[in-house]
Amino acid sequence: MLQTNASTEVASATSVERSLYSTVLTFCAGLFTLIALLFVGNLVWRAWPILSRQPLTLVTGTSWGGTIGSYGAWPQIFGTLQTSVGAVIIAVIAGLGTSISIVYLIPQRVKLITITLVELLAAVPSIVYGCWGFLILGPYMTKYVDPALAHLPFAKYWLGNPNLYTTQSVLLGIFVLAVMVLPTFVAISREVIASVPNDLIEASYSLGGSWWQTMSKVVLPASKIGIFGAASLALARAAGETVAILFIIGGFGGVQTHLLYPGSTLAAWIASQFGEATTSGIAALMAMGVLLMIINFLLAIISRRMLAAQRRRMARV
Repeated sequence: MLQTNASTEVASATSVERSLYSTVLTFCAGLFTLIALLFVGNLVWRAWPILSRQPLTLVTGTSWGGTIGSYGAWPQIFGTLQTSVGAVIIAVIAGLGTSISIVYLIPQRVKLITITLVELLAAVPSIVYGCWGFLILGPYMTKYVDPALAHLPFAKYWLGNPNLYTTQSVLLGIFVLAVMVLPTFVAISREVIASVPNDLIEASYSLGGSWWQTMSKVVLPASKIGIFGAASLALARAAGETVAILFIIGGFGGVQTHLLYPGSTLAAWIASQFGEATTSGIAALMAMGVLLMIINFLLAIISRRMLAAQRRRMARV
């Protein structure tokens, strides 16, 4: 009887602790949700004078301010897509090789060192990347890389006049962003590639497939959804970068189609214009922030859905 009462008391105490723990978690979740809603609501409220007056012009317009007070963010939207997509393409090419090497090629003793070195790139502050790009990589590209690229076919159409090259350019921003988003892509793609069942790999080898055939026809197709999700997350990371890209892209206010000329992005334009903006200018910058937030939100949703689909697919194999 005493043992039964003791068990009942322990169960009751455990139930109370779980109830208290659930209450605390629910309160924290509700608080964070409220803060997020207040942040988004305040941002939209500050941007509403522009969003309600010229929602279409904000996306399609190419002039900023002026006597008519028209604010167009298309050059910055184009620059954001230009730098982000270019950076992700480079990061995917380098990151896939890195992920496959970590999972299948590098010895176990060296694997931890390699993973640590790649992850250390994520710990480097953005301002350091910006200074590195502006002080080291930019002058190096101007002296060695840009003259070599100028000799490529049709270079003047997509790179511009060699006499007008500067240390700040769209291409420099692409390279620096690629280094910045590489750890994000490698961390996720490495997990996705490692989750491919070993039975599929052994089956490929048993059918006479080489290592390269196994990687290209079994591992990568099996993990392609997760890799696309990792690329989407890296794209969102690149699109929202501010400090580093502000240092190295130049701040040109028009649509820039030449990669070796200065350009701009949404985040960099907001940071560079905020200090001198008028009341309507601040509202326009807030509207640009809403656009950037929507872009990043959509990319984050796409990446998470792709990663979830990849995990469900691997669970069925």
